[in-house]
Amino acid sequence: MPTLMMPLVLACSSLLIVAALGGNPAFAVPLISLEAPATVARGDAFVALAVSKEPVQSFSFKWMGKNYAATAYAGEASPGAEKKWQAVILLPVPLDAKENDLALAVAPITGQTGGKKPAAAGQIVTQSIRLYNKDRPVQQLTVDKKYVDPPAAQMARIKADRELVSKTLAQYSPERLWTLPFERPVSGDVSSLFGLKRVFNGQPRGLHKGLDLRGAEGTPILACADGKVALTGDLYFSGNVVYINHGEGVFTAYLHMSKVLVEKDQLVRKGDVIGLVGATGRVTGPHLHLSLLVQGVSVDPQPFIPAAAGSENKAPSSANQPSQAPKMGK
Repeated sequence: MPTLMMPLVLACSSLLIVAALGGNPAFAVPLISLEAPATVARGDAFVALAVSKEPVQSFSFKWMGKNYAATAYAGEASPGAEKKWQAVILLPVPLDAKENDLALAVAPITGQTGGKKPAAAGQIVTQSIRLYNKDRPVQQLTVDKKYVDPPAAQMARIKADRELVSKTLAQYSPERLWTLPFERPVSGDVSSLFGLKRVFNGQPRGLHKGLDLRGAEGTPILACADGKVALTGDLYFSGNVVYINHGEGVFTAYLHMSKVLVEKDQLVRKGDVIGLVGATGRVTGPHLHLSLLVQGVSVDPQPFIPAAAGSENKAPSSANQPSQAPKMGK
């Protein structure tokens, strides 16, 4: 092909690509970027940040075979600075994830198709994330026998409890209400880490899907972030509970309370008192079991809450955050 023909061919190819994306050269696909950690532990969640230099409605994040939409907000631009649109989302890595290397992808969503489903623009940015394991020791506990081998009469209740929690976590609110770091719900330090392999009364049971924090009976429990109370009640294993929906697929759950001080559908703010520490359900004594559920997966809350005052165990938050912490406001 003559050398003089090459620019014309390349120009035509560019026009065809833009046309295929449903735009024109003047309104090309938004230039976007993606920031996420290079490594994440199994059982942790991580923050992903997408940024566009052109106006976008939201972003579609593809992670572990599923798509998650996050609303984009215009960033605060200083005088003379370029305006940007960004979205922040929390994404989980299950404790039992088998893969070692995964890819996170993001695409901008610029409009609607058919009035229901968002239309993603053609540009896709990806980033590789490597998974690793944390040490998960074994914990031996002694509890009331009925919580190890429940009576037959309680099996229907236990099943109903699980279905209720599952239904609660299926509620998706697109607006992000949470900000980082989360509020520490009680001041006590950690008594049981997330992911421990638990043995009750000599019988192996499942992994510990929460973080146990020390607290005396009656200690006030604070909401970790803004949100809407999605569930309250008395569950067989969990005792008195509160589940809060923080939007974008993020929930926190507070278990074993002595008293619940909020009602379902109540709006709460970060730091509000929602209940009191207790010893209801399957426990060895008063404490708060804090669960963080991200996109339906239980993950370790510790990296997202401040360390207890005077504690030497600092949460490894830097391992699971973008290198430059995004602004968490809207």
